[in-house]
Amino acid sequence: MADPIDFMIIGAGPVGLAAGLFLAERSHRPRIVEKAEAISPYSKAFGVNARSLDLLKPTGVTERFLANGRRLERLNLHRRGEILGTLRLNEVDTDYPFMLVQSQADSERILEAALAERNVIVERGVEATSIRIEDELAHVGLTSASGEKTIIARTVLGADGAHSMVRHALGVSFDGIAYKEPWRLWDLELDTPLDPDDAHVFLLDHGCMFVVRHRDNLWRVLGTGPDLLQSFPPETKIGAVHWQSEFHISNRVVGAFSKGPAYLAGDAAHIHAGIGARGMNLGIEDAYVFAELFHKNELGRFDGLRRPVDKKVVADITRLMRIPRVEALPGRIVRTMPWLVRLAVPLVRSHIQPWLLGLNHPVET
Repeated sequence: MADPIDFMIIGAGPVGLAAGLFLAERSHRPRIVEKAEAISPYSKAFGVNARSLDLLKPTGVTERFLANGRRLERLNLHRRGEILGTLRLNEVDTDYPFMLVQSQADSERILEAALAERNVIVERGVEATSIRIEDELAHVGLTSASGEKTIIARTVLGADGAHSMVRHALGVSFDGIAYKEPWRLWDLELDTPLDPDDAHVFLLDHGCMFVVRHRDNLWRVLGTGPDLLQSFPPETKIGAVHWQSEFHISNRVVGAFSKGPAYLAGDAAHIHAGIGARGMNLGIEDAYVFAELFHKNELGRFDGLRRPVDKKVVADITRLMRIPRVEALPGRIVRTMPWLVRLAVPLVRSHIQPWLLGLNHPVET
């Protein structure tokens, strides 16, 4: 039997790559496996918040992100042709008072390049198909074009997404709430009078719509309800669709972030609606805390540090979801009494704006 390796990361999305980078910065050499042959070209998670930019700064990646992405400073709330209120991220006291708009594909490309510079190469086309804990070691089954084999690791991080094999194999609970209505997403070209520098949330009679520009005339449209693409200002012209998807939303957190030598982070540990672009960014926090604790030989603290933080954010999002959903009482109220929104936005702005930037809690290690 081969000697155990020190560390394996399963999954090379932003969270797995960030974990590898944080470990490499601390002179560790993780092995990273990813079943996809190449980085997905789709935009997916495209908001990098101030917290992630701050955590990644010592690696040099933040500077590359800033050179690549677009800075978003304002979010407007619309109802029937009127702006009810504006959230201004540039009012927050931080080095990065904005959301960086950048395709997940670009984030992964930059992170993977930074890892390669540190001689950590992602093994693509290698799928982790099983994990078994025995004698405090993780036995990981791998499948690739060259066949099947088992690698024994002293520590494993499952960063393998919402349908995590690691989570399922460990038998960890994943409780929460699921929403019945479908949500739809488009990346498409728009010619619109909407301010291209801002994000826009539309409270529609039968749903909601979120709109933000990626770059040039390419915009992300996300929402629920009928006829979303007919809900733009009348002067808007819709062009080519680059990507579209339909999905359902669940807000869930694992019952434990670890079992023996195996740990969970990112979507493998928590999923939720995209309000506030917190998903990928919470995962990057997980990765940072994990690397710090691994380096200090204190991984026994990981669950106690991360699960309460992530549960609180998911609970916040569950409450906020009552606004876009017309089935919920708060959602009906803001649509029938928009004057309440105009009054409320100035009162909640100082709380919501730091929350959107991921600055509503410390990152403890």
